[in-house]
Amino acid sequence: MARRSPSSLIRTDLRCLNRDRSPNITAVTVDDDIFRWEATLIGPVNTPYEGGVFKLRLTFPPDYPRSPPKVVFITRICHPNVADRGGIHLKRLRRDCWTPMSIVKVFKELVEKLIEPEVNDEEQTIEYLANLYKSDRRRFEAMAREMTNQYAGRGN
Repeated sequence: MARRSPSSLIRTDLRCLNRDRSPNITAVTVDDDIFRWEATLIGPVNTPYEGGVFKLRLTFPPDYPRSPPKVVFITRICHPNVADRGGIHLKRLRRDCWTPMSIVKVFKELVEKLIEPEVNDEEQTIEYLANLYKSDRRRFEAMAREMTNQYAGRGN
């Protein structure tokens, strides 16, 4: 069986993602470039991100799926696994830890991390937010909710 090209795999992932009917995520290509996407993620219910509309940028490498896509939050978010500039600190998205998976699964894992952040692995966290999350969860959630309302509110 012939191996499919990265662009063919990415097109299939885009169709599957938008067909998945997940209320949380949709994506489109940027300038008709299949290797660049802009996604919209709706914050999951019962989290400080609930109702927020978050924009993300995905950039696929030429050797996808052997290498992971780069996924970055464009919308500011207060989260222990997301840097100030939007970079996502999760091992699953690092080249040395990447296992090929569908983009639908990548987004499902991102939503899971919004619900329950990874706060016990220094390589995956923004230290001050992870510490706040562990020591004063109520204060962390208030801060995250405030930033969600400010930067990811429906009017933005």
